[in-house]
Amino acid sequence: MAETGQSAAWQLSDGELAAAICASEKTMRVAYMQHLELVAEADQRGLGPATGARDTAAFLVGSQRISWEDARARVAIATTDLPGVRAALAAGEIGPAHAVEIVKVLRQTPPTVSPEQVAAHEQTLLEPARQAIPSTVRKAGQRLLGYWDLDGTEPRDREEELARPRREFRYSWTRDGRMKFSGEFDSEAGQLAEGLFVPLARPDPADEHGNPDPRTMAERQGDAVAAIFDLAARAENLPVRAGERAVATVTIPYADLLRDAGLVSLDGGETLTVSQLRRLLCDAKVYPAVLGGDGQVLDLGRSARTATSAQRRALAIRDKGCTRPGCPRGPKWTTPHHVIFWAAQGGETNLDDLALVCERCHQLIHHGGWDIELRHGVVYWIPPEWLDRRRIPARNTAHDPPRRQAA
Repeated sequence: MAETGQSAAWQLSDGELAAAICASEKTMRVAYMQHLELVAEADQRGLGPATGARDTAAFLVGSQRISWEDARARVAIATTDLPGVRAALAAGEIGPAHAVEIVKVLRQTPPTVSPEQVAAHEQTLLEPARQAIPSTVRKAGQRLLGYWDLDGTEPRDREEELARPRREFRYSWTRDGRMKFSGEFDSEAGQLAEGLFVPLARPDPADEHGNPDPRTMAERQGDAVAAIFDLAARAENLPVRAGERAVATVTIPYADLLRDAGLVSLDGGETLTVSQLRRLLCDAKVYPAVLGGDGQVLDLGRSARTATSAQRRALAIRDKGCTRPGCPRGPKWTTPHHVIFWAAQGGETNLDDLALVCERCHQLIHHGGWDIELRHGVVYWIPPEWLDRRRIPARNTAHDPPRRQAA
């Protein structure tokens, strides 16, 4: 029989194959609802305990060899009085995962909600279930739960809760200098945070060799949060400490700064490598205390080496965003990077020695073996030898406007 089905499938056109897949999915959904009717009857009879199982879910796990999550979901859908969900399943309009999301929400209905309102809310959730994937139904359900929480709260208590939203952030430092954190946001702050880092956490386009972004979802989201912090650190209205914005003073021999070697110490006791310091000095609010051979202070706090507002505007027009090939980050997510390190060329900060880079791509220049150069106002990135043995320079075309097609 299997060979016959496979034999028939390969003869179908693309349109016929697509239609057959849709039809078979509908058949499975209808069969699933028929299965749930049997589960409902089994639960009503107490078939689980009668066969030696603890309950109906345990009976399903033992007899059908399914997961506990799946078994509990089947029992929940089968035993919840939601005629709209059952009808939609029986018609093949929604799948089991849609039904699970709807049942999860409606089982949390407050006692103040009338049966008529429950039926209306069921239809409200069925609309996206018929049109979209289960996660969309979940989001609609979360909005409904939030509505119930507010609607069931006394106005005065509601305003007090909104005036003092629950926002927690806890962090600690590991022995190797990494920050670990946890916490939670209220819905409004959470939506704001998600709206910021979701676009920034999208995978990078495939490189010129067709390789996809190697970062995991968690790594991409971590890079996104770091980019948001980097943007906030450059805001004009940052809090000040002792009359200055958040700053640190570092002490380093001048020779080490030039040759990118050794370690440096911050005024708070933290230790950095020189390569980390050079990256921070591009635009961070760090004051270097550069020492000569006899320990005399050669340079302290020459903050003018960061780009001016006018220079930033000019760079935004010229570079249009991050200059690394393939990076889509716009100007506001970038900082000016010195093509030639300021300590090696007298501390000058000129447009013909600056290039815009985002926080993540900045790491590649200082720690990933990439180099950059400026040719006639265009920034080129030179890949490390392990990536391209010829080290052919490339420019970023992600910000270029679409070309007009000839008429």
